[in-house]
Amino acid sequence: MLLVLLVMVLAAGAALVTGGGFGRLANNTLTGVHWLAAAAIGQLLGSAFGGTVYPVGLIGSAVCIAVFLRLNLRHPGVGLLALGFFSNALVVALNGAMPVSLAALSRAGVGSAVVNDPRHELSDAATRLPWLGDVVPVALPGLGQAVSPGDVLIAAGAGLLLYAGMGASGRVRATSAPVWDELEPCAGTPALLRLSPEACSEAEAATDHAPE
Repeated sequence: MLLVLLVMVLAAGAALVTGGGFGRLANNTLTGVHWLAAAAIGQLLGSAFGGTVYPVGLIGSAVCIAVFLRLNLRHPGVGLLALGFFSNALVVALNGAMPVSLAALSRAGVGSAVVNDPRHELSDAATRLPWLGDVVPVALPGLGQAVSPGDVLIAAGAGLLLYAGMGASGRVRATSAPVWDELEPCAGTPALLRLSPEACSEAEAATDHAPE
């Protein structure tokens, strides 16, 4: 999913700027990652063979994802992932495929010709919960597409999960200001600057005439 990949790249960049690192991903405490692998295999098999294999693979994939999310709800971003997957699963279950808004495709700069697989269908008057379908235009040059609100939640959850997993501090790293004891006067210059006699006289006069 293009939107998810884009958000994850941005999240990784933000994490690197704010003190995170890819090495910290090895220390994450996510459990049941094999459920994600099983879900990906189910999706691939369903898309490759089609027919009755597609809905079976989709259902199996959804079950695997649900188990993984349940095991990791305490992690940042997993709640958003769960909500996104649930909303996508709901609209697909009610309609038999993901409904796609023709208006959203038009605003994204692509035509309806891209809706040519069994996983998607154009929205019409009979579509149930059309607002959960692909109604959000993503107008990227040469890569325009329409995505669902669930996809947006999934992208946000994946980005947050990656950002937190990389150990980002949320603050941009900066060199701290030196303390006074670390400062040294430049060679050939006095450590303290003194006022000239004329300036001292003017300062004293101004002090004497200042209202009390």
